[in-house]
Amino acid sequence: MFDKKPMNPAQIDIQQLRIKHILFKSKVRSVLYGGVYDEAFFSSSGPINVWFSAVGAVKYTQEPEIAALSKVHQALHMTAMHLFALYQDGKIEQAHEELKIMDRSSEDFLRLLARLEARLGNLTL
Repeated sequence: MFDKKPMNPAQIDIQQLRIKHILFKSKVRSVLYGGVYDEAFFSSSGPINVWFSAVGAVKYTQEPEIAALSKVHQALHMTAMHLFALYQDGKIEQAHEELKIMDRSSEDFLRLLARLEARLGNLTL
């Protein structure tokens, strides 16, 4: 039943980023559906930015996917800020409709992350 081999450190790091990304998307949706905006979470010292600076840039800086992932996340962050502005301006339906942009970018992010995980998954770091 539990015959899976343990995850290597790279897989754990990647899983942490995946979870942070999913939380990011959830928090964006929450705000756009009436939840409270978490200023610290969406700041430059939020968990995803911290992961990129403390883990990605330290352990995986040579991996081409890391730069691409960072770039996609920055685009996601800019999209989130745009959606929040729409919501604040009372353009709630438009903000909800434009969530599709975030969903497509999120798919790109998760695809890049899966590629990195597949490549590093069999390595011992």
